[in-house]
Amino acid sequence: MEENPFLNADIDPQTVMGDPSSQTSDPQQEAPIPMWSWVKFALVGFALMLFYIYNSHHANKAIRKKEQLTKELKELHSERISLESQTTNASKQSELSKRLEGSGLKEITTPPIKLTKPHEQD
Repeated sequence: MEENPFLNADIDPQTVMGDPSSQTSDPQQEAPIPMWSWVKFALVGFALMLFYIYNSHHANKAIRKKEQLTKELKELHSERISLESQTTNASKQSELSKRLEGSGLKEITTPPIKLTKPHEQD
């Protein structure tokens, strides 16, 4: 023998019959979001904000350092070029002869002589 569901006081007859209009959820029956969930959400948000701020400062610091090194590299490059030109200019024969005039050394005007060894005959 089957029990009549309408005789049970705990069961709503509209739910048993499948009336779709009565299936709306009651706002009083919904559980509110617990406070701990909001605290976790706030902590994760705060951690993300701190990471974002740190990352921004770190990137700016790296950019400033790169610009400083680029500026220093350009200065060293120009200094190298000027030193190379001074060295090239100072090692020219005419410049060397001007610097050595007072010391008594003179520039050679005659070409060098090539010494050859005579072939030995058997």
